[in-house]
Amino acid sequence: MKRSTSPRLRGLLAACAFLAAGTAAAQTTVLRFSDLFPAAYPFGQLSAQFAKDVKERSGGKVEVQVFPSGTLTPPPQCYEGVLQGLSDMCQAVLAYTPGRFPVMESVDLPGYPTNSGRLTTRVANEIYQKFQPKELDNVKVLYLHAHPPGSIMTVDKPVRTLDDLKGMKIRSTGLSARIVTALGGSPVSMPITQAYDPLKRGVLDGTDGTFNTLKYYRFAEVTKHTTMATDVGYVSTFAVVMNKAKWNALPPEARNALEAVSREYVAKAGELWDRIEREGLEWGREKGHDFIKLPPAEMERWRAAVIEPLYADYTQRASAAGLPGADIVKAKRESIQRHAKEFPALDVPGK
Repeated sequence: MKRSTSPRLRGLLAACAFLAAGTAAAQTTVLRFSDLFPAAYPFGQLSAQFAKDVKERSGGKVEVQVFPSGTLTPPPQCYEGVLQGLSDMCQAVLAYTPGRFPVMESVDLPGYPTNSGRLTTRVANEIYQKFQPKELDNVKVLYLHAHPPGSIMTVDKPVRTLDDLKGMKIRSTGLSARIVTALGGSPVSMPITQAYDPLKRGVLDGTDGTFNTLKYYRFAEVTKHTTMATDVGYVSTFAVVMNKAKWNALPPEARNALEAVSREYVAKAGELWDRIEREGLEWGREKGHDFIKLPPAEMERWRAAVIEPLYADYTQRASAAGLPGADIVKAKRESIQRHAKEFPALDVPGK
């Protein structure tokens, strides 16, 4: 005969189950990750995979909740949002807050001999490791990456010389706007995510951008030409960072898991940049996009107008701020020289 459980015993069992569930929940730390990338964009997918890997590697003790497309904090404010505790982690574009990250700003300067995101990412991490910039001391840096040098995409008019670019309205921001100005163009400040319609309506003559934007921002639909100007192309450095108090509150095994996964994502990010650049190039080929390769003599004109003037300006500003500007520039150039052969340029069609 089956015995019935007394109300008192049932109550005790329910209380034990409640306490056990509470203990399990307390052992899981949930981290809110503010990501600027849309969930469907390859780097949004990479962030989702990062979250899965952290949960698995930590044995479920750390759960990362990804908020894509700047829905938790807008991209220009996401770094500040981490400091204020509005989010626990974020993926910050360091150039969105000019002057705040003077050492890492050197990574974005043009002068890369190949259009590889693996190269720019390697340089970004070496500069960070070598100089340990105080500008990032107030967060826990998980990993850094950088997109490959950008080029100039135009709606109707092909740009084959500096003279062709004069006065053309080119969407660009920050450092890329300074590059467009140095080349004789007229920069129009606008987020790249808002450029499609102005390009389609002819409000803009062109935009700067990396090759993957031909596919993932659909620029191959609204531009006909890309002038391969990666020698003088802008770079953007991204930092996945975490609130320092939140980091310090994690148990050691959870911190170890986060650091192990983050080390792997340096290479994963660089490889992803190169993969989607190839996809963008192939997409452009299929759409009949015109890729223009500048002759060496013309490319030298572009380099002379941009590279040394920007490096001299950076060195002066960094030195005035009490930083070893010349040493930073030297270290960056040495890093590029060490790794350029390891990460050769992507195959680009051109005329």
